[in-house]
Amino acid sequence: MAGLESEISAISKSLTLKQKRFDLVMEKSRELVRLSGVIITKLHNDDISGAEKGLVQAKKLSKELSDYPEFDYNTRQSQQEYSEARIFHAIRTSGRIPSRTAVGVDGEAYLMGMMDVFGELKREIIGELSKGNVKSARSYHRIMVEMFDSTRSVRFAEAVLQGFRRKQDVARIQMESSASELLSFSKKAEK
Repeated sequence: MAGLESEISAISKSLTLKQKRFDLVMEKSRELVRLSGVIITKLHNDDISGAEKGLVQAKKLSKELSDYPEFDYNTRQSQQEYSEARIFHAIRTSGRIPSRTAVGVDGEAYLMGMMDVFGELKREIIGELSKGNVKSARSYHRIMVEMFDSTRSVRFAEAVLQGFRRKQDVARIQMESSASELLSFSKKAEK
């Protein structure tokens, strides 16, 4: 009996350490999600400097999370949110879509984050149209089209790329809705 108790005790100690690592990872993951949301809000509010300060912290957190590969599944959402913030920042500041390598996440987080950027771009388009900046709104729409066309061929089973098809459908709707907004605004401007 003493041998079994010793084994169970050793297993329990190992799992206690794993639990501590998991708790730390989840805390960092929640912070990365929160920080990514703040960065996106700052970008929408034209606080580029504030967004960039946040990106420095977010990059550090993202890198720290990659040191815990055994919890990749649990940190996927935070890496997607970080990817969304990085991609949106690049588009807002340079008008370019950054590569996956530049963002620093795996391919799945990059694709999923990219699909979420469509909502941010739609918000920018509406904001630009409300200010009468049609050229800028069209530029954001062109980026939407480029991202959508680039990912159109990405078709995998739900078990392989969970949630992507739904996000892709939502992105298409946002892109088409933005095109409609641009057309409607252009027609009103002609009158």
